[in-house]
Amino acid sequence: MEEILNAYKFTAEKYIEDDGSVTLSLNGIDLVENGEDEQKAKMALGKAILEYSADYYNDYAFYSHSPNRKGHIPYIFKALLMDSPERIGESILITTYKK
Repeated sequence: MEEILNAYKFTAEKYIEDDGSVTLSLNGIDLVENGEDEQKAKMALGKAILEYSADYYNDYAFYSHSPNRKGHIPYIFKALLMDSPERIGESILITTYKK
């Protein structure tokens, strides 16, 4: 299963805030986290992804039939298989948002 889901990547846009902190916005899933640096923001986003994935899985009948969340399914299973906020956070590919 991990090999099948390898094609799905967690990607996020990075925003540098006025206070120097980093905000990451996950592409494709409406999750946003902030940290004092990129590494801390990635770890926070990894944790948020895993928590969202657990919620999705626990109420699969609801989430999987919601038109704006149906496309999340492969990412949910990928996160649940990874089963580690640190692993998920480290896997996030970042692009910097240019103002």
